[in-house]
Amino acid sequence: MDKAKLFLLSILTFISCKSNKGIISVKNGLIIENARIISPENQSLSPENYIVLDGDDIIFIGEVKPNLKGPFKTIDAKGKYIIPGLIDSHVHVTGTDALSEKEELENPEIVKRFREQLPKSYLYFGYTTIIDLGTAKPERLSEFNNADIKPDLYYVGGGAVIGNGYGLSNWNDDIPNFIYQENETYPIPKKYKKENHTPKAVVERLVKSGAIAVKTYYEPGFDPMQAPLPTPSKALMEELKSEAHKKNLILVVHGNSLEAHDFLGNAKVDIIAHGLWNWGNYSLDNNNKIPQAIKKTLDTEIENNVKYMPTLQVINGLKALTNAEFLDNTELENVLPKQLKDYYKANADTMYTNIFGDAPKAIIIRNFNRLSNQGKINLKYMYDHGGVILFGSDTPSSPTYGNPPGYNGYLEMIEMESAGIPLHQILASATIENAKAFKLEKLYGTVEKGKKANLLILNKNPLQDITAYNDILQVIIQGKIMNRNTLSAREIIE
Repeated sequence: MDKAKLFLLSILTFISCKSNKGIISVKNGLIIENARIISPENQSLSPENYIVLDGDDIIFIGEVKPNLKGPFKTIDAKGKYIIPGLIDSHVHVTGTDALSEKEELENPEIVKRFREQLPKSYLYFGYTTIIDLGTAKPERLSEFNNADIKPDLYYVGGGAVIGNGYGLSNWNDDIPNFIYQENETYPIPKKYKKENHTPKAVVERLVKSGAIAVKTYYEPGFDPMQAPLPTPSKALMEELKSEAHKKNLILVVHGNSLEAHDFLGNAKVDIIAHGLWNWGNYSLDNNNKIPQAIKKTLDTEIENNVKYMPTLQVINGLKALTNAEFLDNTELENVLPKQLKDYYKANADTMYTNIFGDAPKAIIIRNFNRLSNQGKINLKYMYDHGGVILFGSDTPSSPTYGNPPGYNGYLEMIEMESAGIPLHQILASATIENAKAFKLEKLYGTVEKGKKANLLILNKNPLQDITAYNDILQVIIQGKIMNRNTLSAREIIE
């Protein structure tokens, strides 16, 4: 090639590069102008930026407006606050809240309306990613995922239940992932082959199912008049943890008592899926000081980097059964179909009796206030001493109307604040800390280029006001813009 052609080629290349400089090609673009981004990692508020989304991805963040080539929409976020979508790492989406299987069969229209609304209820309160921590009916996960509008859903594949232990109600249940552990008091039927129910076999099945974690239980039961349920031995827990880690899964364990937390903290499990509410024979002294036995257990969890999920709303959700006026809260109209709310009202007394029998409500309230106080004090201790706190609401925790989807998460945040947890920590726990704990930080937890386009546009600063999480202007889920009011259950009944 002669010099004249080389010169001409270089000029054309220069012109082409210059003309394309700053141009971003998009197929399904969205640009957010004047976006002030809050970082959950360092609690900073950015200057006004431009955020460009293309489909499900964040592809650009910068202070200079880029040139977009291709179809795109524009949002002006002037005066608003942008945060990553929230992560609730402890939900159960496969049933109709507080309805038994029999009640579901008897009320198909209520069930239909509830399941249609369920994904929207989580989005209404900003939960764009949720983790189902155990289900015996995985086909209903598919039903949730088939919704047109939904949060991103992850799961633990049904849970690695200890044979004949808590979470396995009877041997007619089709729960293939139970772990075989010899127990003379609770023998396992001979039809089951031990080799199919070892920690290794169970973890391998969970991996194949697409689970992101292994969940098991340390729960001897709630009735002191009954023989304790089987709980995992130290050797079994260590083997289960080892098999999970070999497959790059984390180990999450249910436990809420001193006995459970003491065992699990020393076992160095990854996450304990409940706070330490049940102190056994211990109680606060007159100065509201934590007993040394409780401190020692919490210190062990902190030292061993065991992540702590307080789930304060479990207690409040049960206590709500003592007060049917909870159902008059107008906020419920945004997350529950009217038919289900009416059903709760008509059956409130029966629901109380099903859980508490003929126990006087005053006694139940007093006991649950004590448990709530203990849970909050422990949570504050964990925060003050450097513990890792994860956000999870356990929605729903039990057969109660007191844990409504989406709204229950907001109530959990309010409880965390009332326990003395700073607002920046609440935001981190529900975003980047959850993302890191469940190995999802490449996709979620912060607003950055390369992460998924799940964002919230808030009218208030969540680092200054907890009610910001109930003042959402728009939810962006998988790159789609949703005005909050379109996610409300009110839209269905009007």
